[in-house]
Amino acid sequence: MTERLLIAVALGASFMLALALARAWLRHRDRRVIARVRATTAGADAGDAAAGVPRLLYFTTQSCVVCRVQQEPAIELLRGHVADLVVDRHDAVADRELANAYGVLSVPTTAVFDRAGQLVTINRGFAPAAALFAQIEGREPSFDGGMATLSEPVAD
Repeated sequence: MTERLLIAVALGASFMLALALARAWLRHRDRRVIARVRATTAGADAGDAAAGVPRLLYFTTQSCVVCRVQQEPAIELLRGHVADLVVDRHDAVADRELANAYGVLSVPTTAVFDRAGQLVTINRGFAPAAALFAQIEGREPSFDGGMATLSEPVAD
């Protein structure tokens, strides 16, 4: 009985260690991608930065259901609160070179640029309108009580 318990504990610890290592690798990879994108877009966004226009790079595919059902309505809701928002929609398969530059591994993926033209973050997976709004405004999204959903109003 003790042997089984030790084996179960060892397997659980191994799983937790593997999970922690995977998360650390993904965080490291995201930091590298964001640093590379910031370095290559520093001069390219001067026109938008001068105008103070926030920008959202949105990667999707033709077959992405989450993109059509959740992400696109969230972006439309965001447009209602940020009138000058520029949304650049890209097909992750057709624009493979750009998708690789932003480290797109899944869709939807959104890259958020603030009003100064600086890359704020890259969201992998569905990003609610409230989280995108907070990122554009330079605030950390609040996840108290769970992730804000489409039905929740975007705070001004």
